[in-house]
This record gives sequence, C-alpha cells and structure tokens, in this order.
Amino acid sequence: MELAWRVGQCYTEFTESGRSLPYCDGTGAVGECRMRIYKAGDLPYPSDWPPQEYFVRPGQVANAVSEAFGNLLRNGAGETEADQFIRSNPALLGQCLNFTNFGHHGMWVLPQKLIDPGASRKRRGLKPDYVFGGKSSDGFFWCVAELKGPQDKIFKRSGAEGRTISLSSVVNEGVCQLLQYIEYCSAQQAYIRDHFGLPSFREPIGFLVVGRDAEMEDEQLQELKSAWNKMAGGRIQIRTYDALLRSTSSSWTSEEQAFSGAKRSP
Repeated sequence: MELAWRVGQCYTEFTESGRSLPYCDGTGAVGECRMRIYKAGDLPYPSDWPPQEYFVRPGQVANAVSEAFGNLLRNGAGETEADQFIRSNPALLGQCLNFTNFGHHGMWVLPQKLIDPGASRKRRGLKPDYVFGGKSSDGFFWCVAELKGPQDKIFKRSGAEGRTISLSSVVNEGVCQLLQYIEYCSAQQAYIRDHFGLPSFREPIGFLVVGRDAEMEDEQLQELKSAWNKMAGGRIQIRTYDALLRSTSSSWTSEEQAFSGAKRSP
C-alpha cells in the first residue's frame, strides 16, 4: 500500500513491525516525498548489512528445533553431531547473543571461515568454528565461537581427594584457540570487514561452548566457572550446551543473572 505524495516533507518507509527506512524511487518531483507501508516479510534486505546468506532471523528458535537439540544432547551426542545440528540450525548459535544484549535487529552466522589463510609448515591457518554477530540500536557486534564436545569436562580434579582443580586440557586448548582468533581479528579487522562484508567489525568476543550443566552440580566448580567469566570481563565466555539450549527461550536479563553467578538447575 502506498500513500499519496507529501509535498515538502521527508519520506520514510514504515513496516507492519514498526521498522522504518528511507525510501525514494526517483520518480517524484523536486521536494515531493511519499511513504510506503510494507507487509510483513516484504521488507527489502538493507544494502549496508552483512551478506544475506549469513542472515538468521532474530527471536526465539522454533520449539521443535529446541526439543530436537535437547534430545540430541540427552542421547549423548558428541562434538561432531552437535556441530552438524547447529550448522543446520544456525539460529541456535545466534542465541548466544542473549548473553550480550545484542541481536535484536538481526543476526548473522558464518560457519568454518578461514580468517587467516597464512598456513605454513609450522603454523596452521586460523578457522574458528563460527563467526557470528548481531545488530542493535548501538550498531553491530561480533563474536567468534569454538565448539568442544558436550561430553567434555570443563574442569579436572587432581591431588589428594581431588582438592586441586584446574581447567581441563580440552578447555585450555579452546581458550588458547579463541585467544588466537581474537588477536588476529583485532590486528586484521579491516581485512575481515572487507573480505567477508562484515560492517563495523572490531575486536570480537569469544565463546567456548563445552560440556553439560551436570558438571556444575558441584558448587565449587560452578563458582569457579562464574569467576572465570567475570574475571575475563566477558571477552571469553565459557558456556555449556545446556546454557545454549536455555538461551533459545530466555531473555538477556535471565542470562545475565546466570553470567553473574546465579545458581541454576540443569
């Protein structure tokens, strides 16, 4: 539906969802403007957004997808199975943005992109499991994610009666990988912006998705994980697969409470 020309006024597109964008088809006389109202789903994809092939719609993941992912985890899925499911349902990973308060206007997920092709005999190229981001009224926000297995442990106990606690070798590896990704992305942000078409790409934050909440039934381990997330200032976050599943139906406020260390049942 198009409204009549409005002489001497600015023009704007309005959608049924309340979103507005500038509009002009170039056919009006000087000083004339019009408004166009789009039906839901007909809004043209903005030219200043990342490539549309990476776009996933913000909002909650379909209940059927969440239920299928939950069943997959309960049936003992490994890293490969979990990754294949997320790759087929990228909005799942996009829900990590619930931990950041970004992504209300759009989400983008890029799987297995070689951000640093400079491999050599002594050094591998850098290929995070996912680069993903979102857009809010404050602009774009970007992240890198590394997935480990749902069956992997976040911590290990050793010494007399298991009193010595350290990060597991799997988590140590994942954190070091994320540090490499973040460091390279920070140094080569212009290249990544241009090569992948990611507006406002700056130093991303890192997400390590690993393990299950059952391990956090040990209150001391839960406190240590919360302490890690707070100490890292949100720059590298360790999240379980259960937390990822919860984020598909939760708000940022509830996930912030968990981030701050609130005890949650698995």
